[in-house]
Amino acid sequence: RTKVEKTPAPALSDNGEGGIQMKKWLKIGIGVVLAAAAGFVAHMHVVAQTYYPSVRVHSPEGLTYVVVQDERAERRECGAANERFLARIKQGCKECRILAARCTRELEEPLERDLYTAMPVKYSTVVAPGMRMAIVGAEPLAHQSCLAIAAEAQKQSATPVACRRAAL
Repeated sequence: RTKVEKTPAPALSDNGEGGIQMKKWLKIGIGVVLAAAAGFVAHMHVVAQTYYPSVRVHSPEGLTYVVVQDERAERRECGAANERFLARIKQGCKECRILAARCTRELEEPLERDLYTAMPVKYSTVVAPGMRMAIVGAEPLAHQSCLAIAAEAQKQSATPVACRRAAL
């Protein structure tokens, strides 16, 4: 039998040109992996956030409609929800003025927060699946508008829609 001797692999060292090149590529590789990981974490953070579509519309009669829709998982979905809602408003009320249409991660205004959490508010409120709308303005006009909107919405869908009187 013949004996086969294994020769050990040469060790990497800083003394040779190959060792320096290897360390350089190792650092670049680690940098690329860290950058990719940071990008993935940032993407997951944005995807995991929720957005609240909210709209404010002013009518020629002097009423202001404050609308808060159910939260959306993505910013794009939130914007699309506002666009769909505004399309119906623009179709039904050519003279109405859009005061705001936003997608926020937190409801900043107290009225919007109260609407979203279904707290009683001091305005007549239309309550429908996926949406709450406070009607700010002179009574009894605001409540009459609330009743008319709820009745029209009830005709257009099979889901329950209600008009709540202003909480005093």
